[in-house]
Amino acid sequence: MMRAAAALCSCAECRALDIEFPNEGRQLALIASRPDRSSANPHSPTADDAPPRRANALSRRGETSPPNLPAKENLPRRSPMSVTTMTIGELCVSPYNCRTNEVDANAVAGMAGSLLKRGQLYPLVVHPMTPAKGKKRQYGALAGGRRYRAFSLLITQGKLPADHPIDVIVRDITDEGELRELSLAENLVRVELRPYEVFAAVARAHTKGRSLKEIAETNGQTIETVRGWARLGGLHPTIFAALEAGTISQEQAKAYGATEHQHLQLKVFEQIERSGMSSSAAGIRRLLKVGDSELSKLLSFVGEKAYGEAGGRYELDLFADQADERGRVEDEELLMRLADEKLERTRTLLRQQVQNHTPSRILRFEANPPRDSNFGGPARDLEISADPADVDAADAERSAFIQNEMAELEHQARQLLADPGLEQAACAVGIAAIDEDYEPLEAELAAIDLRRSLTLPAGDIFATLEIEQDGKLETRFWWASRKAKRDAEKPPTPARPISTGPIAKAAATAASAALRDLMLRPAPGGRAIEQSTGFDERMKADAAIREDYGLTADALQIMRSLRREVLRCALLDDAERDGVVGRDYAMWSLLRFELSGGYGHQVGTRRLAPGYEPSMEHSQAVLPHVKRSLAGMRWRKELAQLGAHASMADRDLVAAFRAFSAESEEWKNKAVAFLAGTMLERSLAAPGYQIPLHDLLAARADLKDADIHAYAEPTEELIGLLPKAHRLTIAQRHVDKMAFGTWAKLKASELTAPVTRALRKGKWVHPLMRFERLPSSAAPTKVQEAAE
Repeated sequence: MMRAAAALCSCAECRALDIEFPNEGRQLALIASRPDRSSANPHSPTADDAPPRRANALSRRGETSPPNLPAKENLPRRSPMSVTTMTIGELCVSPYNCRTNEVDANAVAGMAGSLLKRGQLYPLVVHPMTPAKGKKRQYGALAGGRRYRAFSLLITQGKLPADHPIDVIVRDITDEGELRELSLAENLVRVELRPYEVFAAVARAHTKGRSLKEIAETNGQTIETVRGWARLGGLHPTIFAALEAGTISQEQAKAYGATEHQHLQLKVFEQIERSGMSSSAAGIRRLLKVGDSELSKLLSFVGEKAYGEAGGRYELDLFADQADERGRVEDEELLMRLADEKLERTRTLLRQQVQNHTPSRILRFEANPPRDSNFGGPARDLEISADPADVDAADAERSAFIQNEMAELEHQARQLLADPGLEQAACAVGIAAIDEDYEPLEAELAAIDLRRSLTLPAGDIFATLEIEQDGKLETRFWWASRKAKRDAEKPPTPARPISTGPIAKAAATAASAALRDLMLRPAPGGRAIEQSTGFDERMKADAAIREDYGLTADALQIMRSLRREVLRCALLDDAERDGVVGRDYAMWSLLRFELSGGYGHQVGTRRLAPGYEPSMEHSQAVLPHVKRSLAGMRWRKELAQLGAHASMADRDLVAAFRAFSAESEEWKNKAVAFLAGTMLERSLAAPGYQIPLHDLLAARADLKDADIHAYAEPTEELIGLLPKAHRLTIAQRHVDKMAFGTWAKLKASELTAPVTRALRKGKWVHPLMRFERLPSSAAPTKVQEAAE
């Protein structure tokens, strides 16, 4: 039920407030009213007290009091109103409230928290609603609908009683047009706080003793949000002034706020000012070295715990999307020294392992691997595959046990850190207990490592240590030069067996085996390559490859493109050795198409017309993999060189043909080999995509598995496309048992990098990328069958 209305003050000051703020002035006067302003003891204003009261009310809007009030005849007509309290049951949202966006209207969690913490600061403005027949009259919230919803939420949650008194101003208006106009005016005249005003207010409240938690609870915000506001409010005054003036954006301010050190903020700000150029938020963070990739890599390598125990400090970026992945290393020199010390310990360990095999040998280290003078990048043909081995069988068994125990402890630590309900102190106690068990195991494993033996071939060999972006240390061994490799007294250590067939799969159940038997298999040959007539065969071939090798549709297309790039390079290599495989193949296939007809999946080439699959070959799923391979780089280089030749670039066709005719036979032979490469179809060593002529070309061009590995070395991006089970299966033969024992517990994303490293060292080639070795006696028969 509506409670008795409070008496309205009729002093000149309150009337002035009504004139200045027609929709909210009287409520300000009532909120600030004194106890003696009752009807029994009316207030008699003096000339001295009115201006301060009025100035205080107007200061809410940043305005000053005008010297004179308007004449009475110029005052707008006011509707009657009264102030009282009501319960939630007597109220509802007015249908004439102009705020209709449900998302905005119902976003009241923060307001509910503030009402519960601080109480109601401003009354609702309501009007009487026409009651339905037999229903009790209610009052609609014309201004303060969100406050009404916040009260309703608190009462529904049981945090306030149902009869909690709610302050309201009653406007006795029934005209719909006037009600809608007043609602609009109430929302239009409101001026929200500017963001920098919020930042400054939070920072000042915090410096005056309010905790961030208290500020967050009072204002219905998360503590992370309030912490960010406090950081922005605590920017260097020069930078904060720039934010106020609008000369820097809020995102740029957040970039400066990535560090709490004001002297660093100012240093970067002045550096940008002196340059006379604006800088993006990313550029500011780069100058502050926030999220610096090189320092982040070193921190992952050294370990945050070791860095922290040495006194290192790391400041998280409060405004990062994932704060735990971006921050600023404050002690760069310390971090670099710790990284150098860890690298030196690794060098000492490797030298000891080499001497365990050859006591007199001292392993040397270089900063960079030998370079390939033709194509740039490391000279992969000079890399040596070598891994330390256990000398004692007991050591091998103990190592496997220790690594399993350490992996289990690491899993327990991750679970503790990820438990949201665990108190920080309890988490720290749990981690400390895990460390007590972990550190002795780590020390014992290090002692076993010192006893292991590393076998390297005799000759001029060095090692390189490279810290990868995830902090893993990549150790590689190299011949110092091709001459050193040729002159070695002993041959290189045989590489681990190269993949020689389909990936082994776990034994399937009888039901799944029966289903596979019922699955339609593709016919031998390459009919799946045909875009116009090979749809059914392509579906069957893709399904079979997915079943046997676990390849996604994208991975299958990538393999096809990489295999063609490798075969293209083989034709070029053959031409550079004065071979004629590419020339013969190009001339024969063109003549065959013109004189005898045939299909690309039979001959293995495309006609000299637009290709069958240009969109797939150049799709963003395939092209990046081709570009980063050595075969792709070689092909693009040759393409650029041939395209720049006068025979191709000269606009005068007569002059262009003369330039072509004047070239040597060797050059023409290579050009024709390039032509053959452009015509190649994309095949695979699997039914549906298999082209026997490609196998013959590979054999004639002397393409070996080692060449395929070098031209299309496994990358993390490509291995990441394989299912986890397949990654483990193909990697098992290329890594020792001790290391492999821990991999099954890794997540799929964590497994990619170590598997890729193992496959690179093992010179692995995917079975689909390999070429069948045709017996010389059978080759003509198969070629004839393919061309029919």
